[in-house]
Amino acid sequence: MSRLQIFLNQLHQNYHRPELLSSDPLEFVHRYDDPWDQEVVALLAAVLAYGNVKQIRRSVADALHRMSLVSTSPSQYVRELRSLDFYRIAEPEMKGFIHRFNVGEDLLLLFQLLSKSWEDHGSLGAHFLSHLEPDSLHVGSALESLISDWRSWQTSQLAHRKSNRSFSYLLTSPKEGSCCKRWCMFLRWMGRKDELDPGLWTGSSRLARTFPEGRELKAHQLIIPLDTHTGRISQYLGLTGRKSLNWLAALEVTEALKACDAQDPTRYDFAISRLGILDVCQKSFRVEICQKCDLLSVCRYSKSQNRKLKRSG
Repeated sequence: MSRLQIFLNQLHQNYHRPELLSSDPLEFVHRYDDPWDQEVVALLAAVLAYGNVKQIRRSVADALHRMSLVSTSPSQYVRELRSLDFYRIAEPEMKGFIHRFNVGEDLLLLFQLLSKSWEDHGSLGAHFLSHLEPDSLHVGSALESLISDWRSWQTSQLAHRKSNRSFSYLLTSPKEGSCCKRWCMFLRWMGRKDELDPGLWTGSSRLARTFPEGRELKAHQLIIPLDTHTGRISQYLGLTGRKSLNWLAALEVTEALKACDAQDPTRYDFAISRLGILDVCQKSFRVEICQKCDLLSVCRYSKSQNRKLKRSG
């Protein structure tokens, strides 16, 4: 077992814990039992997962509240939204919603696309898995195809609906080089099953009856969600030498993590990101923090800063 694997396993044990869900939008998914409700809420929480965590949680809660004013559940809201009559009821309640670049109309269109996926495939998972070959090394090509489908529907069958330029920010694709952090995080939630990740697109899920025969999302096909926290810490650990946190960097970090767990490389994601989100790992070298860090012996940044301190001392 490598030194990196030892310390990542320790980090996973310390931070991959249900009591830390309050620092993550995934916590909203755990409030629902119905798998279709969970699929809706997971998609909502994931696409809004940019910016400050507190702001993200406020925005997700606000959107869910607005949805509850006109429906009994998130899944009912999505199913009915393709009806023009229901859209006219839902639209005023979603007006005024703002999350940084995105507004309420963006969420209405997103849920209309989700509703069409349900109508055509039975679930979003089934739609995605129709593009994912069982022997695919990773989810990149299937994600490109899903986003392509939705963009096509947006400009054709749903063209009569109002669309803002900000909506394009929700449909990122590996094809354009984006690391697709929010979609990779959503896919992690869908493709892993443990006390945190619900695994809605795995073979044991209640949604599995909607999947194409022989298809499920497997943990080894997932790609690490790279944000400012996981990206910076991945660079500190030498998991990537790239400065730009793009799709190639995400693939590189994932491959490096496969050396620690080939079948489930993204299991470390929640723990690594807690270091940044909880301000455990800061953007500057702090002796009182860094010397106590679980990753001290494998952190290239800390090692370089320690050498500078010794030379200056």
